[in-house]
Amino acid sequence: MRIGPRSLAVATAVLLLAAFATIAAVRRHAAGAAHEIVPPAGATTQLPAGEGYQTVVGDRAAIIALGLRNDRGAATVRTYALPPRSPWLRSRQLVATQLDHWEQVGDCADNAAARIVECAWREPTRWWPREVRLTMMRPPPAGEDRDGWPDLTILIVGSGRAD
Repeated sequence: MRIGPRSLAVATAVLLLAAFATIAAVRRHAAGAAHEIVPPAGATTQLPAGEGYQTVVGDRAAIIALGLRNDRGAATVRTYALPPRSPWLRSRQLVATQLDHWEQVGDCADNAAARIVECAWREPTRWWPREVRLTMMRPPPAGEDRDGWPDLTILIVGSGRAD
């Protein structure tokens, strides 16, 4: 049996297309692993016991993880306890310096009255960028129901592959 030039060209094209599709799928899945962020000085992963505030913190971390999750994989989310009244600007600057040349997404200004302050950065790449989100949760002011919230500030750092 003899293969004609036309059949050979079609078979070669199909094999090349399959090879390129496989390579692209593997690269897309493996590209842009979550960016590791070093936490600020004084941060600890040990949160004090307290049911009410831990539920709120856990819910916020889950929201961040779901927001960064996509078909390329799950996000890496870390929660840290900071000393009371830790400044937002210092945490934001520390993360921003670790993300050299990444684009800031939205407004990251501090609002002293806000209990939750957030900021995000996106890697300025054309194919398969990464994203980092920073969230600071402050304790309720004195006189309000603290729901077991100790005198500390919570910092949540999420990192994942962006769409």
